[in-house]
Amino acid sequence: MVDTDRWYREMFEASTVGLALADENGLLVLANDAYAAIVGCPRHLLAGRSSREFTHPDDLAQHAAMEQIMDEAKACGESVHVEKRYLHADGSVRWGWISASEVPGPGGARWTMAVVHDTTDRRRVEDDLRVAAQTDALTGLLNRRGWRDRLHALTTQPEIDATLALAMIDFDRFKSYNDEHGHGRGDRLLVRFSVAAADLLGARASIARWGGEEFALAMPGVGSTTMAAVLTELATVVPDKQTFSAGYATLRAGETVDDCFDRADMLLYRAKFDGGARSYGDDSCPT
Repeated sequence: MVDTDRWYREMFEASTVGLALADENGLLVLANDAYAAIVGCPRHLLAGRSSREFTHPDDLAQHAAMEQIMDEAKACGESVHVEKRYLHADGSVRWGWISASEVPGPGGARWTMAVVHDTTDRRRVEDDLRVAAQTDALTGLLNRRGWRDRLHALTTQPEIDATLALAMIDFDRFKSYNDEHGHGRGDRLLVRFSVAAADLLGARASIARWGGEEFALAMPGVGSTTMAAVLTELATVVPDKQTFSAGYATLRAGETVDDCFDRADMLLYRAKFDGGARSYGDDSCPT
């Protein structure tokens, strides 16, 4: 006769998937080595502790709502599947895909069995791909897609100041520079400028490579005066004594970001037409 209790126990112990059993108070009764590895706590120290202790701060609300989530799933005849983050003892973040189900405890108490698949590697790959999709391969700055996403974040989050200044920057006579020095040196100039600009701007602004020798700049919470001053600062870090032209505009009430950006682009064109090495704003362009 098969000793099923021993068989289940050995399967529980040997599983490479995290398994944990919690009592009616949410305190851990059993956990296997795979679960201990995910949360970063020695297995012998897990009993009597809540998984809340190992939950990432941003996921604590989800943790607190698990009983309600399980009740709603049970009423619909469904099982619970959630993804959450654990804050590992070494300071890293681990992701887990959790299947939770109610199991009977002693005296009919409501206990919970959680099956936790470690999805950290998958999430890291996804994050790396997401970053790559938003990053310019040459300069490491945002690309157009990343720029659009950043603008969306700056204009849709209620806690962020609605004031926004945008600018377009274009190196002057860059084709001549490439013709004289070669495209390799031209690329290095763009990279050197990008590094210097990012260092100069810090968290004050978002900068992206729009394409070729063009760059886009966004500064939340400021107007034209501050943007003009920042462009003057940026002009001092252009390598090899090169210059750029720029156009800048401040988002108006009821105006779309695209319309504001188009105005900045038109002002850039005017600055280039007037000889370059200058910046025009919607409050400073000569008529």
